[in-house]
Amino acid sequence: MTQQLNFTASPSKDMLHHLFHTGSFMNPASLLDGLTPEQASTRPESMPHSVAEVVAHANFWLNWILNISRGGTPIPTPHATVGWPEVSQEGWETLKQDFLMAISAHQTFTQAELDRPLFEQPHYGWEKHSVGSALADIALHTAHHLGQVVSIRQALKLWPPPSGPYTW
Repeated sequence: MTQQLNFTASPSKDMLHHLFHTGSFMNPASLLDGLTPEQASTRPESMPHSVAEVVAHANFWLNWILNISRGGTPIPTPHATVGWPEVSQEGWETLKQDFLMAISAHQTFTQAELDRPLFEQPHYGWEKHSVGSALADIALHTAHHLGQVVSIRQALKLWPPPSGPYTW
């Protein structure tokens, strides 16, 4: 018998801060520190994406969830290819700043807002989520892709970042 999962329980504001900013990974601003637009846009020979492409993807989905969490118009989950927007070298600094601001956006929610259902009506399976659990889910997605950024930087011999301290 399959158990139905219910994600209505919400993490605390402190837990979300931990997931987005510290957790078991480096602070995102430090992780992206020191990359020039050219470096961020370079795709290592052995990897499918550049740092900029990975950040654009994580930023797309983070902003998608934030829009819904703030009561924006619920839109269907986009096809995966839509979630990999193109980014140019010229757009790197803007993308990086938008991404870092989106990562901190969870701090604007009150605990009551985090506890409310993401959707009141059935919506592609997301109705089982509270705003807080959806943000925790996207924090884990973001952490996954930040791990990819580390690997890409290592492949480009751009690790560790100037702000250190990790060398792995």
